[in-house]
Formats: sequence, C-alpha cells, structure tokens
Amino acid sequence: MDYEPQKPFQTDIRKERRKKKRIQNIKRAVFVGVILVLASVIFLTRGIWSPIVYDILEKTQETIVNDGELARGKFPISLGEGSASSTFTECDGELVVATDTYIRFFDDSANEINSIQHTQTKPMLSASSDMVLAYDLNGYSFSVMTDKGEIFKKTLDNVIISAKISESNYVAVVTETDKYPSYLTVYDSEGNVCYKWANGKRIISIDFISSGSGAIVATLNAEDGLPVTTLNGISFDDSEQIFKSDKIHSLVYGTQKMSDNSIWAVCQDRYLKLSADGKIDREYLYKSELISFSSNQDNLSIAFKSVREDGTSRLVLIESDSEPVEIVVNEKIKTIKTYFSHTFALSDKTISAYNARGKSISTANVKNDYVDFVYIDGNVFFLGYRDINKIDFKY
Repeated sequence: MDYEPQKPFQTDIRKERRKKKRIQNIKRAVFVGVILVLASVIFLTRGIWSPIVYDILEKTQETIVNDGELARGKFPISLGEGSASSTFTECDGELVVATDTYIRFFDDSANEINSIQHTQTKPMLSASSDMVLAYDLNGYSFSVMTDKGEIFKKTLDNVIISAKISESNYVAVVTETDKYPSYLTVYDSEGNVCYKWANGKRIISIDFISSGSGAIVATLNAEDGLPVTTLNGISFDDSEQIFKSDKIHSLVYGTQKMSDNSIWAVCQDRYLKLSADGKIDREYLYKSELISFSSNQDNLSIAFKSVREDGTSRLVLIESDSEPVEIVVNEKIKTIKTYFSHTFALSDKTISAYNARGKSISTANVKNDYVDFVYIDGNVFFLGYRDINKIDFKY
C-alpha cells in the first residue's frame, strides 16, 4: 500500500475543521442543556405559575349560556312505567338504557340501535368505552354486551352485592358466600375467571386504577363498635397484594388513584388523601352532608349541602397534585359527574359545567324533575321519571 505524506497546510486545515466542529458540538450541548434546565425549572415550579396562567385565562373566558331547548324528533324517549326501575349510562357515544325487561341502545337522535331482553329484577349498569355490564343487584346474574348483542352471560350461586367493568373490560363482581362476608371474582373480556380475592372482611367498594389491570378494594370491620375501613391495592396479574392502607375511621364510599399516584378516598364524614402505598397524608372533615361525588385520574369533585339552609350547595374540586378548591353554588345540587377536566352539576334549576378552578364555563336552565344525566358529544341527556330528554350543551 502506497503512502503519501500529508502536506503541512492540509494538516492545519484538518485541525481547524476538527476544532470548529468541537466548538459547534460544545455550543449545541450547552444549548440543549439550557433548554433541559429551563424545562425542569418550569416543571418543578408549575404549582406556582400554572394557577396564575389559569387565572388569566379564566378572566378572558365567558360563561356560555345554552338555551336549554329540548330536542324534538324522536325525543323524549319513553320509559314506560317510569324511572323507578330504570337507569342509563353512556358507551361508545351511545345512550344505554336499562328498563324492567330490556337493555336498549340509542344513538344521539334517539334511534334505537338494539334492544336486548333480560330477566334481572333490579338491573344496574356499568360501562367501559366499548362494553356494557348489566348486573342484577342482590340477584344472581350478570351479562356483558355491546350494541350488537351479548358477549357472555353468567348466573352465579351467590348473591351479587356490586359489580363494575374496567376500561380494559375486566369485570369485577362482589358476592356474598357462606365462607366470606364478601368475595371478589374478576373475569376477563371473554368471561373467563382470572382473579379471586377475599380477606374475611366486607367489601364496601371497588375502584379500578386507570390501566384497568388492578383495583383498590375497600374492606370494612368494626373496632370498639365503630367502623374502620382499610384500602387494599391489588393487581389482577399478581397474587401478592400491592399495599394495605392505614386504618380509616369511617365508612369509605369510593376511591380514586390520581395521575400523580396519590389516592383520594371519599368517606361518610370526611375525604382524605393517601400516598401511593396507603399512608394517610391529609384529612378533611365534612362541614355539611355529602350529596354526590365523581372522579377520574385527574380530577375529583365532591358536592355538599349548604352549611345553612339557604338553598345553596358547595362544590369541592381537586386536581392531581393540587390543593382542594371550594366554591358555593347558589342552587340545590342533585348530582355531579366529571368529564375530562370539568365537573358537571345538575341542580333543581340548571345543568352547569365548571373548570378545575371552580369557574362556571357553561350553563342551561332545566326542569326540576330530572334525576340523572349523561354528557355525550355536545349533548346532555336527562333521565326523568317517565322519559329521557336531550339538550344541546356547548362549553
């Protein structure tokens, strides 16, 4: 192989190029480092500046006043005997209604998509984004279905106390047995048993974590004649319990694991925040009677009656990694639900939507005889005593 010695000026040019490239790389690394530092500072101080930005945006946002005009065409949807034995939910953008004899699927124009007959005495509904669970409260049967028909149906030997379906379409069924006061059985989306759990205490609530592959199970016992609840973290893929919480000296109605991994529990006389491993962090005693609560992984909303009998209500709104915000609503709230980062409140006069900072962002006047509602793609559907109505609701 021939070798040709490099000339001095060629060597100098290459050295200069390498030097220039090193300087460029250093500048690029410094720039990236500065961006990363700024991003870290912004993230770590978000609790300081995000409320300020939020407040600025709130001041420029006006409350939308919807006309509240009832939809026509095939509305209202008749419930026959009335809503004493009727309930409804939303699944995949469709309205699902359970009556005495049928589970009925409707589109947003009240066109019936399908009607599935059932034999349940008191049908209750729970829905994921694409499946519906119908179970017989204090009965023995449940079924999972879509608007195309039943996927599977089960008739059990023991009475069903409660049941829920997760976003991953796991079905959790709590029953009474001869051996245990409560027994949890989890089925997969095809109806196969994939998990069983009991600890000898009564299960009073079960709430899925956001992934749907596990849950927080609240169990109750008594100490010195007073209720004591323990939260139990379980995974359907692991036989070992994830965590067991501190004792909660109250009856727990429901729990929510938030996106920051904190756990909030709504109880009979208080609500409290726990760490991811179940240690109690903060506790808030109620000032008045609990009306309703609703949550998702980013928001928890709780409605209370007024401290005074003055026709008002109180809303407590909680975001992940934020302090509770409390507002007074000048109406009697009946029930609330969370959709995305907003809280919808049905009162004796209006349906209103609030953002996480407690500002009313949309409202509409409604009749006083509605007992429940669901929001689907810009519409609110109301469950009355004899029928279901709909209004446009922009926010």
